[in-house]
Amino acid sequence: MPVPSPWRVQLRILALVAAAWLLVTALYAAHCALVLPPLLLLATASLLRGGRGLLDRVMLAAALLLGATCVAGLGFAYWPWGLHPVPVAGTAATVLILLAAWSGRRPSLPRPRWSDAVALAAAGVVGLVAAWPAWHTSQQAKLAIMLDGEDLGRHAAVFDAIRRTGGYLFADHARAERYVYGGMIDYPQGSHLLEGLLDGFVRSSADDFGVGTAMLTHYLWFTIVGYTFLALALVWSAQWIAAGALTPARCVPLAALIAAVCAAGEMLELLSFGYPSQVLGLAEAVLLMALLARPVARTRDQLLLVAALLAAVGFTYYLYLPPVGLAALIWLGTQWRRVARRPGALALAAACGLAAAAPMAYGLLYADQASALFVIGYLVLSRDALAALAALVLTGLLSRRGRHSRIWRRYALGFVPAAAFAGVLLVGQRLFGVGSGYYANKALYLVFALLLVGAGALALHLPPPAVSRRHRSLPVAVPALIAIVALSGAGRGDTPYTGGFWGRSWVRGPDAARLAQADLLLVAAARLPDDAPVLVVGDDTGYESYRLTLFLSAIQRTSGATAGAIYNHLPVTNPDRLDASIATMQGPVRLLALSDASARRAEAVRARHPASRVEVVRV
Repeated sequence: MPVPSPWRVQLRILALVAAAWLLVTALYAAHCALVLPPLLLLATASLLRGGRGLLDRVMLAAALLLGATCVAGLGFAYWPWGLHPVPVAGTAATVLILLAAWSGRRPSLPRPRWSDAVALAAAGVVGLVAAWPAWHTSQQAKLAIMLDGEDLGRHAAVFDAIRRTGGYLFADHARAERYVYGGMIDYPQGSHLLEGLLDGFVRSSADDFGVGTAMLTHYLWFTIVGYTFLALALVWSAQWIAAGALTPARCVPLAALIAAVCAAGEMLELLSFGYPSQVLGLAEAVLLMALLARPVARTRDQLLLVAALLAAVGFTYYLYLPPVGLAALIWLGTQWRRVARRPGALALAAACGLAAAAPMAYGLLYADQASALFVIGYLVLSRDALAALAALVLTGLLSRRGRHSRIWRRYALGFVPAAAFAGVLLVGQRLFGVGSGYYANKALYLVFALLLVGAGALALHLPPPAVSRRHRSLPVAVPALIAIVALSGAGRGDTPYTGGFWGRSWVRGPDAARLAQADLLLVAAARLPDDAPVLVVGDDTGYESYRLTLFLSAIQRTSGATAGAIYNHLPVTNPDRLDASIATMQGPVRLLALSDASARRAEAVRARHPASRVEVVRV
């Protein structure tokens, strides 16, 4: 077969690049840009090598693109097109074409496998539960769902600001402060950048940001999709690690266990309380640990995947970077002879690893984020669930097959830094006298997720698939699943915040009080112009007024102007907080009184600040 001349090869590459740009432009012009991210995902998957099924390849591609997007975000803030879908997708397609030409790989995708259907079905159940209260409901109900998680108001403002500025907010502090509270400018923004980028594809527009309520609705759906992706990452990682011990009958209860925990257990708390950055960071960390336990066959691909996921974790939720980074270093040390043969890929991986640490170093050393490490929070993960699941996974690891398996030994080796990191934070909380605090429990969620991924170790107690009859493993697996669910607390949720099961409380949707608050916010946003920030003055002790002010500022896109009041140094219950807030406000401000009593209090505050332009309003 004759070898094409170099100029013919270059001509083909140019033709492919031109065709890709024409396709991207045409889809954008036809308002069909939404299909571009899946196409890019499949194109990336077709150039990777690793895994035996189609879902394996897609998850590897998703891991690579997550990290690449986070790193590319450093350039989006400085190039002239921001997050415009056409240049972003066109550039991504060009890079893929050039990589294919350089590596000599032709696009190729494996066939789907039975395990793909099991994982997708489990994630689909979780996605259905997550989307249930927001499906076919009013704008009022969607807003009420978000009001339960106070943090979503802040995250939505960051998401909106990234869309408007075209990149990471820390790239331009002065401009970002017009849109968000200054303390969020240096917050890890990998998830917000990804969602802002995807929002442009969803809208097929670079400058259509929607009204404030539509922006919140879009962000709610991105949050739900992110949680569904976490469930898929957990199920896939569990199957990836335990593949050698799984049969179809054993795979089903394993996926069902993880789906039950995500759809009805304490993992659902991450969605109901509104922690989208932690959710995506947890998914990225789990994918990384799975690849460290069972690397792909090609060293170059493995290095790039590890580097990409380290960057993704660092830019998305760097609380998890120290343990997973240490696990990656341990893997690198044990595989040094293998990786040293690929100096180019190793150098690129090292550069990405250093880039992954940049947000953490900046936040801790310059943005004073270390002071928040031991704050008190309401997120508490049950210790009996962790202990029971850990004991069950340990029995598999200590079995004869577990001790002799390189994959499970690497899993155990990678689990140690995660458990040790959570333990250090728990000890720190005790030493500082604030009990088991906020970030210590967030670190425990990584431990919990890794235990779920390792639940496949129980299959090591069963005969190997090659010598067992598949139809006989199901009667053994089902009782094991029931025992795990019962002991690990899946479906539990008897907390003072929900008054019942997590899953039941989430599916039931917001209560009447939240719906009334949402209706109030919608009426206020419609009637009050956004030329001045609005502070809500209610008859509560302070927290509900603070929460309503936070979300109203997000709807009206006045979060930057309202920051001095929302993030006042005084506690929300302090009676002098409203006066202190008015003193910090620059320019006019409106006090939205919710009752006659609160109107009188607002008038008294206005009278005490004659130099400030304060207007008391009712709706």
